[in-house]
Amino acid sequence: MLTFTQAVIAAPNDVFLQPLPANTASPLSIEASFDIVNDTVDIFNIRESEGAVGDNAGDYNGGHLLVNYAFHPQWIAEAGYWNRNIEYGQDKNRIDSWLAAVQYTPLLTLKPGDEVAIRLSLWGNQADELSKTSTTIVNNQRFSKLNVNDLNDIQAQVDLLFARRLDRQNKLNGFVSLGYSKVDVDSLNANLNIGGNCNFNIQVNSNNQLNGQLVAPCTNNGTTLEEASFTDQASNYGLDMDKDLSYDAGFFSIGGSWNWSYKKFNSLLGYQFQYLMRQDIDDRVSTYGNSAIKSNHTLGLDLSYKLNNYTSLFVASQLFKNNFVGTIPFLYNSVTASRLDRKYGYASFGVRFANF
Repeated sequence: MLTFTQAVIAAPNDVFLQPLPANTASPLSIEASFDIVNDTVDIFNIRESEGAVGDNAGDYNGGHLLVNYAFHPQWIAEAGYWNRNIEYGQDKNRIDSWLAAVQYTPLLTLKPGDEVAIRLSLWGNQADELSKTSTTIVNNQRFSKLNVNDLNDIQAQVDLLFARRLDRQNKLNGFVSLGYSKVDVDSLNANLNIGGNCNFNIQVNSNNQLNGQLVAPCTNNGTTLEEASFTDQASNYGLDMDKDLSYDAGFFSIGGSWNWSYKKFNSLLGYQFQYLMRQDIDDRVSTYGNSAIKSNHTLGLDLSYKLNNYTSLFVASQLFKNNFVGTIPFLYNSVTASRLDRKYGYASFGVRFANF
């Protein structure tokens, strides 16, 4: 059964979206996996070809848990959690992702083998902080040791799902999605270089006020500074919290997949295109001399093998044209946009349980 072999149906896995039959006799299905990318898994050297520097540049490890429950012949509830740990040089960042959704199958008169469903979901991402040690230039200002604090995004999404079974082994799936996204960032800390010689530790809060303290004695314009501090508006140094880091957006997605099965083996090959419409931030990105990233393409492949009526093993992979743009919205901002126009992907190895 498709409900057994394929349970990857959450927002971070939209490339595999498809209608799911609600089997109230065996309503529960669970998927758990270990998610990873490193030099061993990246057999096509995608990160190296995109200009990654260092042995661990872009290393990813984590896992996810997905649970589906059919509480009515027309309704399925979904919940999901992802733990993500991403390394780049000295920086190690942890991101938690979540999902809550329901799928509704309307009573329609369709051709045999056709399916239609509507899915409503809330999903998002959260991180206590994201760090970037290397120098970042924003509006000709040099920032280093950058820490962005208390980031989160939340998305409301509606999907129209449809499928057509061609024969016992082949099935085609398609989807169209619309959504609204809100990204919030609380504050940031960084090292700001002023005058080429003086470095200040700065803090920028949500009302865009910047406080700076001199890191060490320095000479600026012939004057030696032993101690110094200042308060100013961050906009005078090229930063605007409301426009560069926090923003609202809308998005549109379309995609499809091909499911092929043979005896105990099942495969799913999917594609998704996503287009994003953001408030203010893309204009800010362009002002800083970078190209705004307004879309993303995702390819996905899922292979599974059924061990018995309750358990199957699977391996899956997703490849993004523009990193996690659209999947982890708060990663895209005026500071990071110049580094997100690069291919990225990861693999999942896990187990699925069904028919409970």
